[in-house]
Amino acid sequence: MLYLYLILNLKVYINSAKTADERKVKNMDIMDLASKGIVAITKSFGKKVAKNTTAPEIEKIAPAVISGTGYRAGFATDEIMPDLTSGKTYWIAGHGSGHKMEGVLTPVYISAVWLDCGNDEGMLWLGADIVGMTRVEVNKIRSMIMASPKIKGCKCINFSCTHSHSGIDTLGYWGKPNLVNIPSDGKDPEYMDMLMNKAVKVAEEAYANRKEGKFYTGDIKIEGGLETRRGFLDMHEILTRFRFVPADGSAETWIMNFGAHPNSLGGSNRMLSGEYPYFMREQIKAEKGANVLFGIGAIGAMDAAELDKDDNVNCIKLQAKMIADAALKIDNDKELKPEIKFMQQPFYLPVGNYVLTLLAMRKVMSFNAYPCKESDIGIAMITEMTYMSFGGKNVLLLPGESFVSTVYGGYKSAETSPTGKGGEINPTPLAEIAGDPDMVVFGVSNDMTGYVVPPNDFILNPTQPYLNGYRDKFDLNHYHETNSMGIAAQQVIADAFADMVSRF
Repeated sequence: MLYLYLILNLKVYINSAKTADERKVKNMDIMDLASKGIVAITKSFGKKVAKNTTAPEIEKIAPAVISGTGYRAGFATDEIMPDLTSGKTYWIAGHGSGHKMEGVLTPVYISAVWLDCGNDEGMLWLGADIVGMTRVEVNKIRSMIMASPKIKGCKCINFSCTHSHSGIDTLGYWGKPNLVNIPSDGKDPEYMDMLMNKAVKVAEEAYANRKEGKFYTGDIKIEGGLETRRGFLDMHEILTRFRFVPADGSAETWIMNFGAHPNSLGGSNRMLSGEYPYFMREQIKAEKGANVLFGIGAIGAMDAAELDKDDNVNCIKLQAKMIADAALKIDNDKELKPEIKFMQQPFYLPVGNYVLTLLAMRKVMSFNAYPCKESDIGIAMITEMTYMSFGGKNVLLLPGESFVSTVYGGYKSAETSPTGKGGEINPTPLAEIAGDPDMVVFGVSNDMTGYVVPPNDFILNPTQPYLNGYRDKFDLNHYHETNSMGIAAQQVIADAFADMVSRF
């Protein structure tokens, strides 16, 4: 009710302007006033949560091991297309809100890989051409898969997203915005139901398709494959490939990873697409016959190189070719021993973002709020990480979009940081915690918690925190902070991971 009152009064205020200049000033005032209102509303919500909710204790999960005489794997995929005959409005996710889908550039898919070590226990890994999925929905999918009589012995389920910025809104952020740019829920319930049912279908088919074979890993550096708008000096240009080769000579299954946003169609795009991951998979299928599950890495503020500045469609095709060509050239494959070790650990993440909290209050976002003294709002959410080892090759599945420096290091110095503070105020990078500079990270996996920004590079708009971005003294855009859970996120993730590593 308070939110509605705020919006109505802001409309009266802006409509009172008599000239264009006056409207411009009032528009600036409106956002400042809206921000104050959102802060007040969400802090009131936090007090209510603290009064009425008890935060449950989270169990520390022990690592589990699956081992045997040799690997088995199965693959399956299916389209996750919206109903184009329904007359419904579908919203394109990834850039600004309120972008109605107007057509189809490429189909979008969901895929599943089953992995075991030749015995009755194994794991499932799903990947989809969507911008993200909250842990609430991921857990629904997990429950549906575990209830399937067609799958036995599944001990671990992971869900990674390609993070395509031209997919259907599966988070809710990108519906029609109101006066102060707060979106309505862009999720379509029937589309979400279809997506979840397709997840179960491909999981069942991947399990049924399992075959014996050998499992390898290799990597390659793609020089000039990345670019950033945040002034980073260090980039993680490594493409990693996990490669399953069936003993019967049938199609191989690849799990691939590269740390670049699929977002080059741009904010003006209204066409559904899987962006470069779609064309990359198609090329590998055509040239090698391999099935591919693709996941992104530490993609915070990292884009694929803009290879055609004039034609966005050609740009994503060139990006796809760059990545596919590199994957096809990998020549340092190492065979992995048949052992899968994993740990799926939930943990509390303090929520400092007033706007995302408001979206959760309005049931646009899906997360449950629990009392938290470390949060300015007074709430935390439960998220998770999965730490795995395939025959000694370490893999970390992270929620949200981590900046590359939070994983692999390369923090800005005091001279290059907009805060004037050096990397010493930042937490230890995750790869350093693991003691493994070659650890492979899959982002936007099992939850979507926004950007994870190093504290010495974290700046909020002073009058509109989390509502609008801010340009720093180097003229770099700090948009990413508006879609983060707050400055404390990296430290909490680092601490949770350090605890996992100590028990792994």
